[in-house]
Order: sequence, then C-alpha cells, then structure tokens
Amino acid sequence: MTKPHLLTALTAMTALLAGGCDSGSSADDVNEMFGKLMRRPHIEAVQADYLALLDRIRARLVDQLGIKPFVPDREPFSGAACPGEMSEVKEAQVRFYPSARSPGTIPDADWPRAVEIVTEITSENGFGEPRTVVDRPGDHEVAIYDTYDAELIIGTAENTIVGLSTGCHLTREAHQRGTPEPEEPLY
Repeated sequence: MTKPHLLTALTAMTALLAGGCDSGSSADDVNEMFGKLMRRPHIEAVQADYLALLDRIRARLVDQLGIKPFVPDREPFSGAACPGEMSEVKEAQVRFYPSARSPGTIPDADWPRAVEIVTEITSENGFGEPRTVVDRPGDHEVAIYDTYDAELIIGTAENTIVGLSTGCHLTREAHQRGTPEPEEPLY
C-alpha cells in the first residue's frame, strides 16, 4: 500500500473506531440527569395530582358549560421512557393519561370561557398560560405546560377532549433509593 493510501486507510479506521467507542452518555452525565430528576416528585406522586387535576377540570366544564359528562378511556394510562438525553436514565419515565371525551362540542361562543376555566384551575397547579394549537370555527385546541414539562390538552371538534402527558420523572423506587440503578455487567 502506498503512503497516501495507507494514510487514508488509517484516517478512516481511526474515525470508525472513535465513532464506535461512543456509548452515549457517561456515568457522570447520567448522575447529573438523575440528580435533576431527584428534585422533582416521583411519577406516582405526580400521577395522583394530575388525575385529580383532570377530574376537577372535567367536572367544572360539565357543570359550568353544560356539556355532556366525560367518558373515560378504557386504559387508565400508558408510560414510556423519557425522550432525548433523559432516556439515558433507565428508571425515568413519562406517562400519558388518555383523553376522556365529552360527546359533542363546546360551541364557539363558549370556547373562551372553557379556556378561562381550564387556565384558572391549571394556574393553581403550576401551569403557565395556554398556547393555541388550533383556533378555527368548530375546531379549537390549546396546550398548557407546567414546570416539569407536563402537557395538558383541551380541544373540541367532533367531541370535547381533555388529556395530559407528564414530563420526565423517576419511579418511586428510584426516587427512594436516591441513586441510579447500578449498571449490569455486559458478560
């Protein structure tokens, strides 16, 4: 092999080896992310709060706007690993609470009052201002976020829905232990 070809081959091999050795986040990164999540309540604690919040919102909308009662989804919730860099923390998860639905819509004239009701309740629970997702005649949706990146959605089109997904939180067990789960040996 001539020197230019050898140099090219060595450069390519070095690049492959360097890329192949990157195993993602370091233990220090995982510890830092874990520490950040330790400052949040564990997922089971926030679940109780979020479910109570959803019940209050749905009850007030039915009571004050006269819409039909909400029909819950069959599954109480689903869960997944956290997105992005937080996915490196094995015992961290997000949960999705299905959108219970009220058959029928909130009339356009009542939509601002619906958003006001939801904003009043969510602001008492650490959520910010609503962000409009859709706003056209007969079809409205807003999203409201809390400090842990939970997202509450209220929308109306064919039906009225209210649902929520949590931000990233540790499991109760991980929170009580206070440290990341030890790595399993690869052998």
